[in-house]
Amino acid sequence: MTANEEKEYAKRFEQILLQHEAVIARVVSSYEVIKALQEELFQEISVALWKALAKFDNQSSLKTYILAIAHKRAISHVAKYAKEPRTNELNEFEFQSGECPSEQLARKQRTHNLIVALRQLSMLERQLVTLALEGVSYKDIAEILGISTNLVGVKLNRAKVKLKDLMHGGKSS
Repeated sequence: MTANEEKEYAKRFEQILLQHEAVIARVVSSYEVIKALQEELFQEISVALWKALAKFDNQSSLKTYILAIAHKRAISHVAKYAKEPRTNELNEFEFQSGECPSEQLARKQRTHNLIVALRQLSMLERQLVTLALEGVSYKDIAEILGISTNLVGVKLNRAKVKLKDLMHGGKSS
């Protein structure tokens, strides 16, 4: 790769990362509770994306491709840290200007409750729900996870029921 091509690649990567930063952050927070490890996982996903971007062949949307990379990296990360104790502490809260602090806190708490409930799902259920929440089609979810489209529908519906129960104070089996 020439120096000019390398600069263009870096520029494209930065634009893509900036455009999809929130999506990646949501995946990260659904897998990792510890702030420092969230940052580490985000960096791991960024590096994996940097390496994989050149191989993107437009067989799916860029968002789907990024989510596939993010979920695969997150699974590796979880496996790496699986034996360490975890907490469900709410990360430090920072007020954003322009919105009522009580509304911000309520939204942050709802998000926290969703993430806590997501972490109680099995890995497959968590993947299905987080991909669906990002608007990924059943077909693309099936491709990312290597399962049939019909199985995506069945498992996702069951995962949604479990998630709803968990969000309303129930315990999942």
